Order: sequence, then structure tokens, then C-alpha cells
Amino acid sequence: MKNGERTKNGKGKRQANFELLRIISMFMVVSLHYLSHADALTVPGTEADGTQIFGDFLESLSICAVNVYVLITGYFQSQSDFHPRKLIRLLAEILFYTLLIPPVLMAFGIHPEAQNVWERWFWFFPVSMESYWFITAYVFLFILSPLLNEGLRALPEKRMREVLLLLLFFYTVLPSLSPVKLTTDRGGYDFGWFIVLYLLSGYMRRYGAGRLDSARSGAVLYFASAAGVFALTALLHRISEGGRLLYYASVPFHYNSFLVLTASVGLFLWTKNTKVKEGRGADFIRALSPLTLGVYLIHENIDVRDRWLPALEKVFGGVPDGGLLLLHMLLCCTALFACCLAVDFVREKMFSLAARIFRRGKKNAVISGK
Repeated sequence: MKNGERTKNGKGKRQANFELLRIISMFMVVSLHYLSHADALTVPGTEADGTQIFGDFLESLSICAVNVYVLITGYFQSQSDFHPRKLIRLLAEILFYTLLIPPVLMAFGIHPEAQNVWERWFWFFPVSMESYWFITAYVFLFILSPLLNEGLRALPEKRMREVLLLLLFFYTVLPSLSPVKLTTDRGGYDFGWFIVLYLLSGYMRRYGAGRLDSARSGAVLYFASAAGVFALTALLHRISEGGRLLYYASVPFHYNSFLVLTASVGLFLWTKNTKVKEGRGADFIRALSPLTLGVYLIHENIDVRDRWLPALEKVFGGVPDGGLLLLHMLLCCTALFACCLAVDFVREKMFSLAARIFRRGKKNAVISGK
């Protein structure tokens, strides 16, 4: 996320490689949502067609995106101070969309999903109502970051490694091996898993990742893990067609599954050790990266998430079968990504203007008081 950490290099600029990873990760998130809304993924217990198998392959390459976002946060925020104003700015951005999207839709004759007071509460209290599960988990993670940072500073490397191994055992190893759902397992859709990722990336920031800490090793780990996710999913789906292991067939795509975690670490380390050449390209990446959260907040809004793909199908046609699925996905996701970036660019300018007006008014008030 752009809130809560400063991905800066020694020259005071944000590191373009990490900013590029933010953009790639968010595009992956949009792709995951496309595949889900397009019904292009296999369903345990049912016979799969070629398009769904191809969809599983594409998901295998992108399923690590959310974990990567949190790893970036932990890598930088673990070395930063906690500032409440960053949280306030994040909450303001969330409310900007949850409160404004419904009236904008109504202005175009589109009725919001909310039909009663309880459902409209999702607009006003998006964190507590979990309007976006990711945002709810992230906000709690950010609030807890000072405590997590103190733990990373206070514990010696050996003790921190022991804590991480124990957390990974309960959050990753057991859920990845258990053929039935564990009652404590949320599939990585909670801030408990985000805490594990935060501590893991904070540990790597302090002590490195050993032999894996290179671009080549990271790339190999990412592609090997993604291939493992796809192969395991294909095997378990074939078994599930006979009515067996229906739950376990979905486990390889859980965010806290072992192979998804290793794919996340691999992609993170690959990017961490890959430098982006300074110049206009790097500056363009830095300009786009802070807007990626807006992409998520717009297309995953409760009044938008089920409507954007049908709208894009009117432009690019229906979801095709076979290999054309990739082309259709790239067209739809790129169009959606660009539109959301443009909207959030306007929102960012509005926030910057409001901040300048507030600072100017505060300065004038101080001068008048004197």
C-alpha cells in the first residue's frame, strides 16, 4: 500500500522496482477477480472444461498478489514510525469511495445494492462492516504495526525465527496439509495472516533471505511454486470429481497455503533484487503506483464488483472459450485498470488541494492568533 511505508532509496525517491511490483500485484488482483466473475475457474466436484483449466493456470500465476502487497508493507513499515495521519488519510480515501459511489450510480439510473439501513451501514463504516475484507485486515495490521515493530527490534534473530516458524506451522503448514477445514483457518482472508506476512517481511528486511535473496532464485521460486499450485489443483480437482476431498481441492488457492506463500516470497525477492533504470519510465511508475489502492477500492466496491465485467462485455464481447480467454482478460482488466487509475488521479488531486487549503487556513489562524 502507499499508506504506512516509504519505499525510498538513498536519493529520496521511491524505489521504482517496488513501485512496479505494486502495480503488477494490483493488476494480478484485478485478473483474479475477472476469472472469478467470468466463471473461468474449476469448481470442485464438477467436471472441468478446457477454459476453466486454463483459467486455473492463469490464477496460479496471480494468486500470490495479495500476499505480495502485504510483504511490501511489512518490508518498509517495519522500519518506519507510526503516524496516525497516515491512517486518517487511508480512511478518508476509503470513505471517499464508499460514500460517493452510490450517489454517482444513482445519478446514472443505477440502483445501489443496499436496500435497508443495515446494508447502507456498509457505506459509512466500511472497515467495521468489512465492505472490503482486505482493507479491514490492512487497517488492523497498520494499527498494530508499532507493536509488531517493537517485537522485531527487541527479539534476537534466533528467537524471532522461532516465533515465525511456529506461526507458519499453524497458519500455513497445518492448513495446507489438513484434508478438512480447520476452525481457525480463514484461508488467509484475515489480519492474523497479514501479521504473519508482516513479521516475515520485517525479518527478511533485517536479516535477509539467505540463498534465496537474489533475483534469479526469487524468479525460480515464484515460477516453480506457481507451477506447483496449478499441478496440485489439477490433481485434486480430478479427485474431487468423484465426490472426494471437495474442500481440500480449493486449498491450493488459499492465500495462506504453502505454495502460494513461497510464490509470494519468490516474486517479492525477484523484484527486490531487480533494479529499474532511472529515467522517465521509473518516474512514470512512481506516479502510477500511489493510485493502485484506488483501483481496488473502485472495482471491489460492493455496488460495483458484480457490475464491471458485464459492462465491459458490452464493449469487448462475452467471455470466450479456450485461449482467447487470456486476450479478453487482458483487454477487460487493462480497460478497468486505466479507468480506475484516472478516477483515483482526480481523487488524489482533490485531496492534495484540500490539504493545501487546510494547511493555509491553519497557518493563517496561527498568524491571526499572534
